[in-house]
Amino acid sequence: MFGPSIKKIEKWAQKGKIAKLEKVINGPNAEFREAAFKALAKSNDHDAVTHLTYYARHPEVELRRLAAKAMGESGAERTVEYLKKLYRDDEDESVREAANEALMKINEAISKQD
Repeated sequence: MFGPSIKKIEKWAQKGKIAKLEKVINGPNAEFREAAFKALAKSNDHDAVTHLTYYARHPEVELRRLAAKAMGESGAERTVEYLKKLYRDDEDESVREAANEALMKINEAISKQD
């Protein structure tokens, strides 16, 4: 099979192939796009969080929403300020909701560490 599959997307994330994930994120398939964001969130790659914060400022609502959701799944404390900004300032309610849910997930993860 040529092109991405959910399993390939997960393997690309494990191997740190961020450029391949970016192609999927910017591609036409919504299912693969969401899978790429999830894989990016779980990749433990320092650059992955940088990419998520980039998409948090993207003009497309859906990419901002998926980025916010993925930031919550990443548990990365350094995304909190981006999420707060999305929650406070984004024009789209679905993005604000995703940011709020992500903030709750990160706060929960942080409280479990203590």
